[in-house]
Amino acid sequence: LRLLPSEQLGRPRVDVIVQTSGQFRDLAASRLALISRAVEMAAAATADRYGNRVAESTVETDRLLVEQGVSPKDAREMSTQRVFGGVNGMYGTGIQDMITSGDKWTDEQEIADAYINNMGAVYGSDEEWGEMKAGLLRAVLHNTDAVVQPRQSNTWGALSLDHVYEFMGGMNLAVRNVTGKDPDAYFADYRNRNNVKMQELKEAIGVESRATIFNPEYVKEVMKGGASSASQITEVVTNTYGWNVTKPDVIDKEMWDRIYDVYVEDSYGLGTEQFFRQQNPAALQEITAVMLETARKGMWKASEQQLNTLASLHTELVEEFGSTGSGFSGGNAKLQEFIAGRVAPQHAAAYKQQIQTMKTVQSPDNKNGMVLKKDEVSSGEQGRKNALNGVWIAGGVLVLFVVLLLVLRKKRKDN
Repeated sequence: LRLLPSEQLGRPRVDVIVQTSGQFRDLAASRLALISRAVEMAAAATADRYGNRVAESTVETDRLLVEQGVSPKDAREMSTQRVFGGVNGMYGTGIQDMITSGDKWTDEQEIADAYINNMGAVYGSDEEWGEMKAGLLRAVLHNTDAVVQPRQSNTWGALSLDHVYEFMGGMNLAVRNVTGKDPDAYFADYRNRNNVKMQELKEAIGVESRATIFNPEYVKEVMKGGASSASQITEVVTNTYGWNVTKPDVIDKEMWDRIYDVYVEDSYGLGTEQFFRQQNPAALQEITAVMLETARKGMWKASEQQLNTLASLHTELVEEFGSTGSGFSGGNAKLQEFIAGRVAPQHAAAYKQQIQTMKTVQSPDNKNGMVLKKDEVSSGEQGRKNALNGVWIAGGVLVLFVVLLLVLRKKRKDN
């Protein structure tokens, strides 16, 4: 490592906080150590012509830690730490289940606190690798202006992968609750190495949604894939809710209205409801539950007609196919009451009865469990299929081995 002179930089030194994933922590520990060392070198630089935000932030962090009751010596040593990750070797942030269980939280600060507590372990030197430093992550976030997520693959986007809102959205939420202001959010887009660029998160979400879930050609192809493909749409809708919680300004009312139009009203005339009913009714049951929970939490200002239509469709699916007992509405009593209050009494009663039935089936006394009618599978038959498949695979490998042996023999004779 070499410290660049201030004159060569031509700008102030920029302070950074690195939030590492569990995989990167395990695979690139040496790089995290180098980043930590670089921060120490930058913080110690003096007489910088253009200013030194790293040194300024280190002094401020030191002060904040001392105010929290940390000894001056420990505060000085901790103040240059900038690389953080999951406590106890965690690979996730621990906030996903909390976010999707809407009845378990009422204020976003609860989620922000959980994120900071779960992701506050430091990863710099060998001596302190993975140690939880109480209050340190909150202190170093005191002046954060932007959150940047690297993106180098076309196989995932902000809406298609839940880990993006979990990490990037979680950090955004943490910053907002520490600083009182919403940071800017960007993708550092490396997908085309000849055209590396910064892309605002809202733009990235808009591009992805128009290319996929709002694109009739894409939807047609998804519908050809059957039950598993239907779950892709459910995941995108769930991740949209995740962003609505962690970064509300990137998901507007029009986004939810469009989801409603395409998948509930079938604005493209593709037969979306029939597709879900035939292939994966649980997926549509979850989509409607996510939308209703978004409205219940006040994040989507849906019309009365939209809410009533969604509640009717959701309860119909539960009455016809049974309750999944999981997902957004599975254990969310507040959401269940919200839904039941928007349908006729007889449908509300049938809906509640199905939920109660599922709870009974899922009780510890019942070891068999239950699945939706469309997903019922005989375990015995499945076991026989798996065994038969295993025999065919073993036989195929044996045949290939014999053929390879014969080919090698023939080549040896020819030579």
